[in-house]
Amino acid sequence: MDVASLAAGSLRLASVEITQRCNNRCLYCDQPKANRDILPTRFAALLDELVAEDIEAVALGGGEPTLHPALPVLLEAAHQRGLHTGLTTNARDPGQVSALADAGLLDSFGVSAGKGEWQALVAHPRAIVNLLLLRGGLSQVMGWTCKALQRGARCLLLLGYKGADPQFTPLVGELSDAFSLLTRLGHRTGVSIGADDYTRRRLGLTDTCGAGFLRVSLNGTRDRCCFPACEYRHLSGASQGTH
Repeated sequence: MDVASLAAGSLRLASVEITQRCNNRCLYCDQPKANRDILPTRFAALLDELVAEDIEAVALGGGEPTLHPALPVLLEAAHQRGLHTGLTTNARDPGQVSALADAGLLDSFGVSAGKGEWQALVAHPRAIVNLLLLRGGLSQVMGWTCKALQRGARCLLLLGYKGADPQFTPLVGELSDAFSLLTRLGHRTGVSIGADDYTRRRLGLTDTCGAGFLRVSLNGTRDRCCFPACEYRHLSGASQGTH
């Protein structure tokens, strides 16, 4: 299973919050911040549940997942169960991310453009460069794209802001322009270009989103939507309660 497969959403994926620690303070972020981590024993039990539910991949999230004190142990537990492993990082510790990927513990990883030492990671063969579009941020996204391509990036993923604050939500026209420009660049350069399911739904490229997707919070709450304020929630019956 390659990086492009995960970026395209072709795997049954569980996004698992493993920590609420974070060493970045993004203005748009509404995720809870605390010195809380999932216990390795609880994570292993959760993995067994997910495997029984035919999940194929786990994305370790937070917070900043590289701050979990037992991250290699968690990744090894996932690999032992035959799961594709990934995470998204703010690139404040690029050496750790590269080392985990080179050791075979990370099958892919998302690196958030514009954060930390992100340019140090974009050329890694397992890297997906996440381009977050905020309202009014098209030129910023295209600037990141140019820098990523210059550094040898092979896979770019467009993400529209997901959250409850409308001042950060990009207009559909902005999303459309960004995706069109990226797609044209991808054709010219041979770089893989994608967009997350939520963004594709906002663009009218799909009538559904989140097929095969499950989000699990640190408290064990399960959700089929990738963020709490999703406007499509009422159409999907997303929340599954606590396990």
